[in-house]
Amino acid sequence: MKVRDLMSYPIVTVRPESHVLEAIRRMADERKGCVLVARDGLLKECLGILTTSQIFQKVFASGLDPANVEVSEVMTPAPLITIDLNASSQEAAALMLKHDIRRLPVVKNGTLVGIITSKDLLKCVH
Repeated sequence: MKVRDLMSYPIVTVRPESHVLEAIRRMADERKGCVLVARDGLLKECLGILTTSQIFQKVFASGLDPANVEVSEVMTPAPLITIDLNASSQEAAALMLKHDIRRLPVVKNGTLVGIITSKDLLKCVH
Protein backbone atom coordinates (compact mmCIF):
# COMPACT_ATOMS: atom_id res chain seq x y z
CA MET A 1 0.00 0.00 0.00
CA LYS A 2 1.18 3.54 -0.72
CA VAL A 3 1.69 6.34 1.80
CA ARG A 4 -0.87 8.47 -0.05
CA ASP A 5 -3.54 5.85 0.73
CA LEU A 6 -2.85 5.90 4.48
CA MET A 7 -1.85 9.47 5.33
CA SER A 8 -3.98 12.02 7.14
CA TYR A 9 -4.77 15.41 5.69
CA PRO A 10 -5.29 18.30 5.86
CA ILE A 11 -2.38 19.00 8.16
CA VAL A 12 -2.98 20.83 11.43
CA THR A 13 -0.56 23.73 11.85
CA VAL A 14 0.35 26.36 14.42
CA ARG A 15 2.69 29.34 14.26
CA PRO A 16 6.04 29.15 16.06
CA GLU A 17 5.12 32.09 18.29
CA SER A 18 1.85 30.40 19.35
CA HIS A 19 1.68 29.24 22.92
CA VAL A 20 1.70 25.53 23.64
CA LEU A 21 -1.80 25.83 25.11
CA GLU A 22 -3.09 26.88 21.67
CA ALA A 23 -1.34 23.87 20.11
CA ILE A 24 -2.95 21.59 22.72
CA ARG A 25 -6.37 23.00 21.89
CA ARG A 26 -5.79 22.52 18.15
CA MET A 27 -4.70 18.91 18.71
CA ALA A 28 -7.74 18.24 20.90
CA ASP A 29 -10.16 19.86 18.43
CA GLU A 30 -8.72 17.92 15.49
CA ARG A 31 -8.07 14.72 17.50
CA LYS A 32 -4.40 14.69 16.48
CA GLY A 33 -1.24 13.78 18.35
CA CYS A 34 0.87 16.46 16.73
CA VAL A 35 0.87 19.76 14.88
CA LEU A 36 3.28 21.01 12.27
CA VAL A 37 4.79 24.41 12.87
CA ALA A 38 4.61 26.84 9.96
CA ARG A 39 4.32 30.55 9.30
CA ASP A 40 0.83 31.51 8.15
CA GLY A 41 0.02 27.90 7.21
CA LEU A 42 2.64 27.91 4.43
CA LEU A 43 3.69 24.29 4.33
CA LYS A 44 6.65 24.93 2.03
CA GLU A 45 8.11 26.72 5.03
CA CYS A 46 7.59 24.05 7.67
CA LEU A 47 9.63 25.02 10.71
CA GLY A 48 9.12 21.92 12.82
CA ILE A 49 6.77 19.52 14.56
CA LEU A 50 5.27 19.47 18.05
CA THR A 51 3.94 16.23 19.53
CA THR A 52 1.95 15.40 22.64
CA SER A 53 4.98 13.51 23.91
CA GLN A 54 7.14 16.64 23.66
CA ILE A 55 4.49 18.65 25.49
CA PHE A 56 4.46 16.18 28.38
CA GLN A 57 8.24 15.86 28.55
CA LYS A 58 9.28 19.48 27.98
CA VAL A 59 6.36 21.42 29.43
CA PHE A 60 4.30 19.52 31.98
CA ALA A 61 7.13 17.41 33.43
CA SER A 62 9.14 20.60 33.91
CA GLY A 63 6.26 22.29 35.71
CA LEU A 64 5.87 24.94 33.01
CA ASP A 65 2.59 26.64 32.14
CA PRO A 66 1.63 25.83 28.52
CA ALA A 67 -0.01 29.25 28.29
CA ASN A 68 3.40 30.85 28.77
CA VAL A 69 5.63 28.63 26.60
CA GLU A 70 5.98 29.27 22.88
CA VAL A 71 5.79 26.35 20.48
CA SER A 72 9.21 27.29 19.05
CA GLU A 73 10.79 26.59 22.46
CA VAL A 74 9.77 22.92 22.59
CA MET A 75 9.20 21.75 18.99
CA THR A 76 11.51 19.54 16.98
CA PRO A 77 12.94 22.01 14.46
CA ALA A 78 13.22 21.48 10.70
CA PRO A 79 14.59 19.86 8.71
CA LEU A 80 12.20 17.03 9.47
CA ILE A 81 12.46 13.48 8.26
CA THR A 82 9.82 13.22 5.53
CA ILE A 83 8.56 10.69 3.04
CA ASP A 84 7.30 11.01 -0.51
CA LEU A 85 3.61 10.69 -1.27
CA ASN A 86 4.25 7.73 -3.57
CA ALA A 87 6.49 5.75 -1.22
CA SER A 88 5.32 2.41 0.08
CA SER A 89 4.01 1.75 3.57
CA GLN A 90 7.04 -0.53 4.07
CA GLU A 91 9.37 2.39 3.34
CA ALA A 92 7.47 4.53 5.85
CA ALA A 93 7.71 1.83 8.52
CA ALA A 94 11.44 1.38 7.88
CA LEU A 95 12.07 5.14 8.23
CA MET A 96 10.09 5.30 11.45
CA LEU A 97 12.01 2.37 12.90
CA LYS A 98 15.38 3.71 11.79
CA HIS A 99 14.80 7.14 13.33
CA ASP A 100 12.65 5.98 16.29
CA ILE A 101 9.74 8.26 15.38
CA ARG A 102 5.98 7.70 15.16
CA ARG A 103 5.04 10.41 12.64
CA LEU A 104 6.31 11.22 9.16
CA PRO A 105 5.30 14.34 7.26
CA VAL A 106 4.40 13.44 3.67
CA VAL A 107 5.70 15.56 0.79
CA LYS A 108 4.88 16.00 -2.88
CA ASN A 109 7.41 17.99 -4.90
CA GLY A 110 8.83 19.46 -1.71
CA THR A 111 5.48 20.62 -0.30
CA LEU A 112 3.93 19.00 2.75
CA VAL A 113 0.63 17.38 1.85
CA GLY A 114 -0.14 15.12 4.81
CA ILE A 115 1.24 13.07 7.65
CA ILE A 116 1.48 9.33 8.20
CA THR A 117 1.67 7.84 11.67
CA SER A 118 2.57 4.46 13.09
CA LYS A 119 -1.14 4.07 13.84
CA ASP A 120 -1.94 4.65 10.14
CA LEU A 121 0.49 1.88 9.22
CA LEU A 122 -1.50 -0.58 11.33
CA LYS A 123 -4.24 -0.33 8.72
CA CYS A 124 -1.99 -2.44 6.46
CA VAL A 125 -1.90 -5.35 8.91
CA HIS A 126 -4.42 -8.05 8.09
